[in-house]
Amino acid sequence: MATQFSQIFWGLLLVILDISINGFDLLVDGVGYLIAAAGCFGLSSLSSRFVGAGTLCLVLAALWLIGFVVPGDIATAQGLVTNVVDCAMMWQLLGGIRKFALSRQREDLAKQAGDRRVAYVVITAIISLILFAMRGSPNAVLLAVILAVAMLILLVMILHLIHRVKVELAT
Repeated sequence: MATQFSQIFWGLLLVILDISINGFDLLVDGVGYLIAAAGCFGLSSLSSRFVGAGTLCLVLAALWLIGFVVPGDIATAQGLVTNVVDCAMMWQLLGGIRKFALSRQREDLAKQAGDRRVAYVVITAIISLILFAMRGSPNAVLLAVILAVAMLILLVMILHLIHRVKVELAT
């Protein structure tokens, strides 16, 4: 189990980190999604939510590939679909972690997983709505940057939770 949680951790870290040179992303998001999917499928015996998260990781890897060939006018729609699938994947993943923590009588970790999945979906939705509704407005950019920082902090908290579950429950 610890190996699968490590795969999820490192896969998501690859997706989160964007290190690029001349516009070329050195850490390939598609590979990160595939690694996370492998970890999720390896935990399928713990909860069907991990199967859902793994399947959605595969969809996200496919969407990442499709993003290379999508024309500019369709890119906005593809970005919206990617955000929705990403929220669903995180909801399923953290739901699986929540269920696993409850099975090990760790209500504290279960609560953190539940709270973080709600926060993830809410922040993602607000960022998307602000960027869509206030396109081009300097206020939208400022608000989006503030929320992006909040999202980054939340992602670190999610990775920390996955690490804690691996160390405290899966060993």
